[in-house]
Amino acid sequence: MTQPLNRKKDTRAEWFLGELNLSFAAADVFCYSFFMDQEILSLSTNARQLGIELNEQQLVQFDIYKKELLQWNAKTNLISENSSQEIITRHFLDSLTALQFIGKPNARIIDVGCGAGFPGLPLKIALPTLKLYLLETNRKKVSFLKHIIRLLNLSAAVVLHDRVENIIKADTWKKKFDVLISRAAFKLSELLPQGEYFLDRGGKIIALKGPNVDEELAQCSSVKNQYKIYQFIQHDINIPFFEAHRKIIIGEK
Repeated sequence: MTQPLNRKKDTRAEWFLGELNLSFAAADVFCYSFFMDQEILSLSTNARQLGIELNEQQLVQFDIYKKELLQWNAKTNLISENSSQEIITRHFLDSLTALQFIGKPNARIIDVGCGAGFPGLPLKIALPTLKLYLLETNRKKVSFLKHIIRLLNLSAAVVLHDRVENIIKADTWKKKFDVLISRAAFKLSELLPQGEYFLDRGGKIIALKGPNVDEELAQCSSVKNQYKIYQFIQHDINIPFFEAHRKIIIGEK
């Protein structure tokens, strides 16, 4: 599968890891802070406002993720040009707002329509014990996801290159997950049948949304029981470093 990067020339992250024979699974993590910019260093401070403590290894992983995302995005459309200027806030921190709602540290989680890995990959970096499955249809984004998982040496992280409508035709992934998560890729009404298929009993839908969700909730109110999702709970995310108000909707099965 063709990748946007020229494989004859390593990226800075790959060169650095290769020269030092560095593995994130190793007990001793080399200090990579020299390469980290102020945005990444501020990620640690802002994550604390979400109740999340990131260690040096995790900050290194976020730093590499950011640099690789920018390099790939220069050649293929992974994220919008505007949001590429605010990766820390609009992608990393926004994704991390969902961590408090996951529940089990070893939850089996599927991120549907994850694009360049949001919110699944930031959640996996912050909580490595998660068993993460990333479902994405776009070939180039799938290629990037596989690349970054390999580069960061993330275990229990799998990329599924398929469409939801194809997957739910078979029983392979039926009732296999504790959490179905999505960030603005689907309307709540579209997540209901997905939740019925993917989630085991007691599982939950986590939907990261903007401030205006009343219409979506109204559309779901009359049919949610049909899909065995018995209630939706709204959680307001009011954090000073976010420009716009956010909501997280939890649907319980």
